[in-house]
Amino acid sequence: STDVTCQVESMDKVDCHVGDQSSCEAAGCCWKPVGPNPGNLPWCYHKAGTVKACTLKSGPRQPFSAVEMQEVRALFEANLDIQGSGMVLAAPDHDAGPGGDYYFAWQRDGALSMGALLQTSGLGVDVETKMDHWLAWVERSYNQTDPNGDIMTEPKFVIPSGVPFPGGWCRPQTDGPGLRAITLMAYAEAKLDVKQRVMPMVQKTLDWVAANYTHNSCDLWEEVRSTDFFWNRYTMRKALLQGSVFVATDLQRASTYTAAAKAIGDALPGHVTSEGFVCESQNRCYDTATIEAFNVGDMADGMFGPLSNEVVQTLRGLTHYFCNAYELNQKAAQAGIPGVLYGRYQGDTYDGGNPWVLLTASVATLLYRQSLAVAKGAKVELAVSKLLEGLLGQEVSASNLLGAGDSILNRMKTFLTNGMHMNEQIDRNTGGPSSAQDLTWNYANVLKAMEAREAASAAVETMCNRDNKRTSGTPSSERHNQERRALRIKPEQPRSSMPSEA
Repeated sequence: STDVTCQVESMDKVDCHVGDQSSCEAAGCCWKPVGPNPGNLPWCYHKAGTVKACTLKSGPRQPFSAVEMQEVRALFEANLDIQGSGMVLAAPDHDAGPGGDYYFAWQRDGALSMGALLQTSGLGVDVETKMDHWLAWVERSYNQTDPNGDIMTEPKFVIPSGVPFPGGWCRPQTDGPGLRAITLMAYAEAKLDVKQRVMPMVQKTLDWVAANYTHNSCDLWEEVRSTDFFWNRYTMRKALLQGSVFVATDLQRASTYTAAAKAIGDALPGHVTSEGFVCESQNRCYDTATIEAFNVGDMADGMFGPLSNEVVQTLRGLTHYFCNAYELNQKAAQAGIPGVLYGRYQGDTYDGGNPWVLLTASVATLLYRQSLAVAKGAKVELAVSKLLEGLLGQEVSASNLLGAGDSILNRMKTFLTNGMHMNEQIDRNTGGPSSAQDLTWNYANVLKAMEAREAASAAVETMCNRDNKRTSGTPSSERHNQERRALRIKPEQPRSSMPSEA
């Protein structure tokens, strides 16, 4: 079409869901065939100016009650230490649609889940037992030969035998060793008397990472290959930096880890576009794996910190894309409902290419981390502030960032229909549960998101109390009082009373 209202950027195209040109144009939409079409862009799309932007504008409103979080934790822990094996079940689902059987133990999911258990639970007797069993599983898993290749890069294992999955799969996957090292070191820090036992496994995994971080790998979604995924590299950098301290008395090893971490850090800016957006890889730019990486791999050393231009540009770009891509998000925008659901990447078609619970929770976690940073006095650059204002629909403040994170989790919670049970995905059109049931990674990320929220909420209240003492009796004092009341008295709405298009 030559209509100027049809001159819409690829990332801004919203599907009209009409399959032929005459019907498309009769519906008032634009028709432009795309070929080749690796991004799965719509041929029939809405005209410029007819699509409403999503909003994260919301006051703080706690998404989950304490009772609901107890249910989340119970569902989470039910998938850990399966049959006393120490292994973490990806999901107790043998028939998850196109994904098939999820009843296996993945290196990546296990490391992240056990890290989440330790991070959000503290070290009670039950947690210690589960961690000890997982440590024994890590030792056992590496002490075997892998008919598929290198045991260090084997993605998944059979439960309960622990042997590598014998079938074809996307191999190798190189993120597992570094992620395991991060959780192993966290456990040794929490329980000092396991450090001597943990040390050989940390050395084994990080020796491998330091020597092989440029190795060809499948991505964390097990679909494409690259030697340079942001998720892999950024989390490897954290593992190596932490490892250099953990093995500090071994000077040669510590030096090797430090040098490898520096080399990775020096190369990471190559993932950043001229606009400041962080790409996952050259063959897949728009991917919410980067948000998960920002949360999991952050070292609080200024590289891709939560308020950096690169992180905020990436958050903005992905929010914009998924707002347009999903009918659920468009319906919310048109109804003025705050919150956005996030999927994996541009053009995803797996099981329909839907929003993912674990990634939606990860974006909320990032916003809570931003809220915490602002509440603790972090300075926000002017350009970054303007980007955040556009996302928030209001001024940048710790309270408003907290509310933005809440809007995302509250929106996601709208589509939970069976207590706190969470499927891997939410159908992009109907809002129904989709793909694997009770995905462990979902629960891990919701637990981490709510822990991040608790830290941010406490910091916001502390800030309000401090500022209120300085400005008692002034208009700003009343504003802080309002913010403090919002933190305390806006509980989650019952799901039955929340707006839903499903």
